[in-house]
Amino acid sequence: MKHSRYLFFCLAALLMAACKKDDDPNDTVIREVVFESDKQEISAGDSIVFKDFTDGYVTHWQWNFQGGQPESSTLSAPKVIYSQPGTYEVTLEVKNAHTQKSITRKAYIKVDYNRVRADFKTAAAVYFQHEDVKFRDTSAGKPQTWAWEFTPLKGGATLRSTQQHPVMKFADTGYYRVSLTASNPQFTDQVVKENFIRILDPASISADFTSDQPATYAGGKIKLKDVSMGAVTGWEWTISGPEAHASTDQNPEFTFTLPGRYKVSLKVSNPYNSHVKTMDKFLLVIPSGNLSAFVPFNHSAIDAGPNGIAMSAVGGGVAFGQDRFGGTGLSATFNGASGVLLADHAATNFGADDYTVSLWVKTGSNSKMMLWQESGRNGSKDNQTWIRLNDNTSDRRMRFCIEDGVGSTFVNLGAAGNVSDDAWHHVVAVRSGTTTAVYVDGVKVGSATAPALRTVSNGQDFKIGFQEGAAANSSYFSGQLDDVIIYRKALTDAEVLALYQL
Repeated sequence: MKHSRYLFFCLAALLMAACKKDDDPNDTVIREVVFESDKQEISAGDSIVFKDFTDGYVTHWQWNFQGGQPESSTLSAPKVIYSQPGTYEVTLEVKNAHTQKSITRKAYIKVDYNRVRADFKTAAAVYFQHEDVKFRDTSAGKPQTWAWEFTPLKGGATLRSTQQHPVMKFADTGYYRVSLTASNPQFTDQVVKENFIRILDPASISADFTSDQPATYAGGKIKLKDVSMGAVTGWEWTISGPEAHASTDQNPEFTFTLPGRYKVSLKVSNPYNSHVKTMDKFLLVIPSGNLSAFVPFNHSAIDAGPNGIAMSAVGGGVAFGQDRFGGTGLSATFNGASGVLLADHAATNFGADDYTVSLWVKTGSNSKMMLWQESGRNGSKDNQTWIRLNDNTSDRRMRFCIEDGVGSTFVNLGAAGNVSDDAWHHVVAVRSGTTTAVYVDGVKVGSATAPALRTVSNGQDFKIGFQEGAAANSSYFSGQLDDVIIYRKALTDAEVLALYQL
């Protein structure tokens, strides 16, 4: 019992000594308030990190930042953003259970103006006379003054504004040059945009149109889109060709049952005026019987046929240029290192069936180049079929191959297969039973007969513009290709000629 009582008194004495140490003013006094910042001069919008270096034991911090965001903080090392130029003071108050001190540094932070980068935008590029046109200043650097000028390029009065986001009305028609000079007390910048907006007479209209895809197959649909200028209130569409269509809808959709080329005419009107635009051979409709795939290369590489086979680019893919009728963006340009492919599909796995592959070709190159290839990844005897140009410059300017595990059958063409003259040519390959044939510009120029029916295709992709190999691709095409059409049947001489004449 005496021993336990002794231990109790020892522990109590130790606790009293510890408490007495905490109360020692020499250990808890705050001798001097000190803080620093990583920067003292910044541009508006920048941030500063402050750190407390007070000499003494601190348990609470109270910062006040004149002009800062946040305006105050209780952290020991806060981060503060200064958005407005100026000179600002900083106050730090620190304390613990026994001491409280503070310091204020006058004119401690200097915030300068940012360099101005003038810029602006509008919601649209075309407006009517006397319509409200809202301009939005998007300048960087926090400008404080704005000087706008709006100048009609065909002559007329220059309009001006000093508003940040002016709303203008224009009486003169035509294109306008718009300039903005944006400034703050330290920096100035100007941006000038030529032909930035166009002002139209509400009574003046101009017909124009486009389509979602200006090619389809018999039984397919094409949607036309009105892109006319002006305040149009009425539309009259007229479609003429193998069959006729008409509509007064703004953006009509038509179903075509007969193949051929179609002329499209659009008349637009309002209570004051009317205007007509006509485009000959604007729409293409191809025959649809046993159609496997149709790649028209109209602004994109897609299969517009009934199967909608997935397509992908190889080597960066293709660009789009003029077709044989001068239409912009309506053919594919291959650069000699790129191509496209149709994903493997039952419709292009020909097996022992008849088939036809038709396309338009324009090239000036005499290099060895593949127009198309079905299967063939594994090289010789890989159950494949293809057409290649310029294996040599004599008797093999063009070669059509069908091949299986037993052997190969070729249609080799010399001068009749030379299409490297930088002009458009129609090239068609047909397999009918054991007979294969090649047509150029509607005329049969060569044929061959296999000793037995060869089974082609082995579950691989259909390539356009290159040859696929086991290790690498090769024989890339250089030039233009258009309207690649694949049929799961053998076209007759008359049907090939009809395709050529589309």
